[in-house]
Amino acid sequence: MNAREFLERVPQKVDPEENKGLNTALHFDFKEEQYTLAVKDGVAEFLEGLVGEPEVTLKAKADDFAKIASGEMNPMTAMMFGKLKVSNPGAMMKYAKMLGFM
Repeated sequence: MNAREFLERVPQKVDPEENKGLNTALHFDFKEEQYTLAVKDGVAEFLEGLVGEPEVTLKAKADDFAKIASGEMNPMTAMMFGKLKVSNPGAMMKYAKMLGFM
């Protein structure tokens, strides 16, 4: 599965009841590909491009992100080696479960 396919599937996994009242945007910048996961009142939506003001921006190569998403690469190790950059690691920890990293 590539990075885009992974992100396209995230909204289906987000429970609006469990995330009621959550409003945020996460940007995914893979250089040649850019996406946004927007959450409005707990309902997640996948968008092309960098839309809105993000709470967190993740930067990586699309292939590296796909490895992280599949569990092939540890996100913390990826950050230590500069393969993943996270603008707001504290906030990202809140969304790791929503993204399926935990």
